[in-house]
Amino acid sequence: MSNIKFVMLDFDGTTADTTPSILYCADKVCQAEGYILDHELLARNTGYTTEAAFEFLTGSKDSVLIERMSKLYRDMYNSEGLEMITLFDGVLETMKALHQKGIKMAIATNNITSVIAKMADKLGMTPYLDNFVCLDDVVNGKPEPDIAIEAMRRAGCTPEESIVVGDSTFDMGMGVNAGCRCCGVTYGSHDRQTLFNSGASWVIDDFRELEKIVLG
Repeated sequence: MSNIKFVMLDFDGTTADTTPSILYCADKVCQAEGYILDHELLARNTGYTTEAAFEFLTGSKDSVLIERMSKLYRDMYNSEGLEMITLFDGVLETMKALHQKGIKMAIATNNITSVIAKMADKLGMTPYLDNFVCLDDVVNGKPEPDIAIEAMRRAGCTPEESIVVGDSTFDMGMGVNAGCRCCGVTYGSHDRQTLFNSGASWVIDDFRELEKIVLG
């Protein structure tokens, strides 16, 4: 039997398909500043904070430029991008099944609270969530352990009782650094072997497989 009592779910690329929205908004922002966005590069490297993502994509350390691009991106994401977001297959039914068995769940993400609160409600996730912990709740984002540690504190659970579920090395890194077990998903940013190499104990191809892992 599993002793997992608490599941920390990444949002972008794990529960929600945000790639079309991210690419659309990032492309518009890069064009506005005279950069050409490498779509494939960005799709393989979601998980960064917004500022770190634009530093990575532009190769610039100009803090004024990066802050301007980040603000424009967030404004566009909120005004246009949110309508493009959908849940991956099996997410709601799996969350419902876990919730009915008394498993606590939280969104643990490098996204920001205003976006996640709005999207969790819009996508029907809110009834199954005990909380969400976002970048603006902590000092350091993923792969540092801050988000996971705060989520476990709010849930009243230990690392031994908790699992991190995500699609990227950022998620696995956070989980490992917080002392948690990790489960990767293959349909997001990083492939199966990369996720295992980053600390995943399990890697799944379909979100519905999570139910068996958690409930044992």
